[in-house]
Amino acid sequence: MISIVLYGRNDSYGYNLHKRAALGLNTMAELLSDPEDEILFVDYNTLDDFPTFPEAIADTLTPAAATRLRILRVRPAVHHALRGRSQLAALEPIARNIAIRRSRPGNRWILSTNPDMIFIPRRGDSLTAIAAGLPAGFYHLPRFEAPESLWEGFDRLDPRGTIEALRTFGEALCLNETVRGPEFVKYDAPGDFQLIARDDLFRIHGFDERMVLGWHVDSNIARRLYLLHGQVGDVADRLFGYHCNHTRQVTPAHQHRAEANDFRQFVEEVRRPELANQSQSWGCPSAAIEEVTLTASTHRVYLQGVREVLDGHALPAGEAWFIEETYGNERYDAAHVLPFIADLIAFAPRAWTAGWVGGRSDTFELFKQTWHRFGFTGRILVPEWSPAFLPVEGPDIAPVPLAELGTAPDILLIDFGAPSHAAGSPRQGALDDDADRKADAQVRHDFAALVAAERTRLARDDVPRRFVCVGAVHNLHERAVLDDIAAASTPFGSRLRHGFVKRNPERYADETVTLPGDRSRAPNIVATMQVGESGERIAAGVRAPFGRRGVVLHGPHAPLPAGLYRAEIVVAPLSLWTLAALVRPVIVQVAAGPELLAQRRVRFFLHGRVEVAFAVSAELAGRVPIHVSLFRGRFVDFTVTSVAIRKVASEAGGVSNGSAALVGARKDGVVSI
Repeated sequence: MISIVLYGRNDSYGYNLHKRAALGLNTMAELLSDPEDEILFVDYNTLDDFPTFPEAIADTLTPAAATRLRILRVRPAVHHALRGRSQLAALEPIARNIAIRRSRPGNRWILSTNPDMIFIPRRGDSLTAIAAGLPAGFYHLPRFEAPESLWEGFDRLDPRGTIEALRTFGEALCLNETVRGPEFVKYDAPGDFQLIARDDLFRIHGFDERMVLGWHVDSNIARRLYLLHGQVGDVADRLFGYHCNHTRQVTPAHQHRAEANDFRQFVEEVRRPELANQSQSWGCPSAAIEEVTLTASTHRVYLQGVREVLDGHALPAGEAWFIEETYGNERYDAAHVLPFIADLIAFAPRAWTAGWVGGRSDTFELFKQTWHRFGFTGRILVPEWSPAFLPVEGPDIAPVPLAELGTAPDILLIDFGAPSHAAGSPRQGALDDDADRKADAQVRHDFAALVAAERTRLARDDVPRRFVCVGAVHNLHERAVLDDIAAASTPFGSRLRHGFVKRNPERYADETVTLPGDRSRAPNIVATMQVGESGERIAAGVRAPFGRRGVVLHGPHAPLPAGLYRAEIVVAPLSLWTLAALVRPVIVQVAAGPELLAQRRVRFFLHGRVEVAFAVSAELAGRVPIHVSLFRGRFVDFTVTSVAIRKVASEAGGVSNGSAALVGARKDGVVSI
């Protein structure tokens, strides 16, 4: 009898979206009584690796809602074809048309509404029964507003209780005010209830898909249906409609002077109901629109697939150290990391192709099994050098040239793990293994090439692809990844950094290990350094308050070319220091991984600026991350306002006289000052 058409995306649009949508979906399902009644939710442009919005709130939906619900997933690639036409991430007319095109042909009515509407039958009838007795035409309903403090108090899993409570409070709180509009819409905000014959929508070619700027989509369809029928039907005597108000939070469509469709063009000047310009194209008839059901949701696919792949890999509770002394350790357990990798592909289109760069066979094998169990039909592409390290058997695993790897995959996975670290490797535990060095060089080279290829794609305005970097946390690979990838600060336990390639990468200038700036001076890197246990971040820099001891700050954890450098630190005392500061000075250290390069004991009340010189040898150059650390005692306080690292000379022989004086005598690999 009825197909209810809704749309949205998994982006928390507006205030408390999850609750108001659950209230709406559950109460709508409660009012449907015909076996063929359905709720069509078009999930429009949710990110590929996110669940659809209904999947995200599935635990708050009643069995009736879950059974009635059909989820039509419109991927970002469909929306990307419309780039430049709209500021909105979800396009209403296209989303509604996609649902109408795919609604059950036997249903007489389409109810175009929104997920945060709650309908109250005035005579106790179901929505199905109300629609069954209506003559041909189209019908509107006045919209009443339910304040946030009211609907937030309802139990989303008790739709019948919500309906009865709102029936009572609507009258008791004087909410039932009818706001009228022009004759062809009858009521203000008609888009929250537009009951339209399905045949009429096909006759006039659906909603106008040129209206992609927001607002007046409902008025346009009302105007065209009014031209078709000559009047607007009304069900106000049989039904109340309450909107869960959500204007505590300003959304893009509700902000002052938000861009909108031209009311004159799309409403006042409309003279015909049909849209000849989209008669064949409305509703994306040829697009492959996925249909998702909650009874076989992707969450279930993820859990079942990962458990099956890891069957027999069960591990006792593990332990790892995330401390300065372990920086540079690239080891990880593949079985532990797999659930985090699988999480990033669980909701992706099953026709995707993956690109894999890495030499660790156990991680690749687990990923390959997961790819198959999740039902992906696309191939896994690997570099041509991979067969020397990986099991690449099978028609869906293809070694390809690097150029193809840079353009063909939909997602790229870069594994920085060493081949000898793989479980069962005959070289497991080998140090300075030739195969490990060869694989590491290949992975780093291919990663840089793939980043460059992605920037070429982005310059053409292609869809950005996610880069998933395995084994790139708390080691030298992390710095290289973060230079090029806009990655979230993922937990150490995942061993992953993932995100999208930066269009304009941050690079270190030759003279410094800081962000580019004026080459006449080394830029300040305090904002990018990590704060230790005795420091705290403030607007002026990093404060070391009285009464704590330990590391104030450390960083930048970046490899440097060979040469001589000077770390420059500027501090401001907070108060008059005690005599304890004479006995317990602040210690400044420069280290390359675990190797100490330079150390200086400083009394900051005598020095507002401290300089520490150090050398980076050819053996350390470009491989081992360098970091500066400040340690202090309990009875000193100060603020570090600036830290900069300047390159003094490319090699010892090129140091000027002034710079040479800074370097001092080198003893046992440590620069003494």
